[in-house]
Amino acid sequence: MPPNVLIITTHDTGRFIQPYGVTTVETPHLNRLAAEGARFNAYTTAPQCSPSRASLTTGRYPHANGTMGLTHRDFRWDLHPGERTIPQILRTVGYRSGHWGVEHAARDPRRIGNDVLDETRDIKAIVTGVSQFIDADDSCPFVVQVGFGETHRVGGHGFGGQPYDANGITVPPYLVDAPDTRDDLADFQGCVNRADAYIGRLLAILEDRGLLDQTLVLYVGDHGIAFPRAKCTLYDPGIEISLIAHLPGSPLSGGAAPGGMVSNLDVVPTLIELTGAEAPSDLHGTSLLPVAAGTSPGYDEIFIEKTYHSYYDPMRGLRTNRWKYIRNFETGLGVEIPSDIAGSGAYRDLAGRMDPSHHVEVELFDLRADPNEQTNLAGHPETAAIQAELGARVIDWMRATGDPLLEGPVTSPFYRDTISEISA
Repeated sequence: MPPNVLIITTHDTGRFIQPYGVTTVETPHLNRLAAEGARFNAYTTAPQCSPSRASLTTGRYPHANGTMGLTHRDFRWDLHPGERTIPQILRTVGYRSGHWGVEHAARDPRRIGNDVLDETRDIKAIVTGVSQFIDADDSCPFVVQVGFGETHRVGGHGFGGQPYDANGITVPPYLVDAPDTRDDLADFQGCVNRADAYIGRLLAILEDRGLLDQTLVLYVGDHGIAFPRAKCTLYDPGIEISLIAHLPGSPLSGGAAPGGMVSNLDVVPTLIELTGAEAPSDLHGTSLLPVAAGTSPGYDEIFIEKTYHSYYDPMRGLRTNRWKYIRNFETGLGVEIPSDIAGSGAYRDLAGRMDPSHHVEVELFDLRADPNEQTNLAGHPETAAIQAELGARVIDWMRATGDPLLEGPVTSPFYRDTISEISA
């Protein structure tokens, strides 16, 4: 029988966990998964919640699968009707599927196609539901997806937990090391710890039933942390994600930590390789197994995008092992500050000092010399050739994947519905 699958996603966590070198939080359960499994140098397709999750479940770029912005409330973005999701793909080989917690990839979460859907945010209810689902039928494999609300900001722009600074505070280099920022980060660190404890409860379900060695456990972040110059940007802090896979007896074991770049697009192809499921013909990712086994170096380039979050902010980009190229398609704020970040201590300390203050046409960074992406080399004579080369590759990618941005400004569902109403 093919392996069971448990996919755990946390909100806005980026790589702010111990397996990726953050020593001021305590994530023993994720540490164990990484030590016994495989930890990847992973990136998301998009630095916003719904587009990134849509790529995770379809294996396709947001501009191709339809979810180019948030799905909830009046944002109204949704997957195209023909898109196939993880549960729908694995159903072709007899899997039963369930989802607990945050879904956020489709306008109606039932669109994803799970046999059981429970959008509760209560951890006790999640653990109980997952446990009952696993116990209900052992005649076929299961795929369970859990979306924790942690580490998304909650009311008051904090993280709703117990601040934690017993091991100090990790202040990312793109933030100001000041009291309000440190308080904000202490709150965040406590929330990261809490998320790991919840992950431990899910792992305990598998261990108690003797299923851990028969289950692919995937921990996948959606995008960067909810701090200025991370979430909602194409800078590395916005697109770097955690991706840890654990499956004994496969390349996803033994503490593998390949350095090559991978994408959240690669989860669906990995599941297909492990399960023999029917593969859609238009996937954009590739399996993680050769990278984990050391037979593939990973990607030479990662394509990234943003179209809508709080507002229309279209940009497309490319990351190589050395260079970051961003093409902005509209003017606007240099760095979007989502509403959940706008009232934070970290933003208060940084307000008025954000650079750039507004979008320029092109941003180009030498990640080897400037890993924090502070010096824009676009327009410099000495980088003109690399700028032209990377820009051409981005346009080629947009054409090859049918990016609607090439046809003109992308209108939002809200706009389209409004025009339809007033034209009726």
